[in-house]
Amino acid sequence: MSWKKVDGGQGKLKELQGKAVILDFWATFCPPCVEEIPHLNSLQAKYGVENLQIVGLNVGGEDDRPLIADFAVKLKIAYPIAIPDDELSRFIFATRDDIPQTAVFDRKGRMIRKIIGFGADQKRELDAAVEQAINTN
Repeated sequence: MSWKKVDGGQGKLKELQGKAVILDFWATFCPPCVEEIPHLNSLQAKYGVENLQIVGLNVGGEDDRPLIADFAVKLKIAYPIAIPDDELSRFIFATRDDIPQTAVFDRKGRMIRKIIGFGADQKRELDAAVEQAINTN
């Protein structure tokens, strides 16, 4: 499970073991994705990069990619942005293709929750999943 960083290089889930990880699949044209980003920023600030690493994975396609840089500045995205590889996209979107989809992994790299959409219920579910992931040894 890997991704291409928009600022160059490759990232892999296994490189982040020891931290809880959120992989957030989003696009600039997705209203619930836009709504979710400030909450993701707050989670990153609350737990710090030593405990939690969020990676925003843009799945908006070729037309969306040129918009990422300005979008990231406008929304003050406080975590890395990347493009998921095909295998990772197939894994996440195997049953549904709605966005955002937010996958939470524990410190050992095990996916403990996948959340589809964003609203009050999903926010509570995400907070609980992150707390569980952070506290997994």
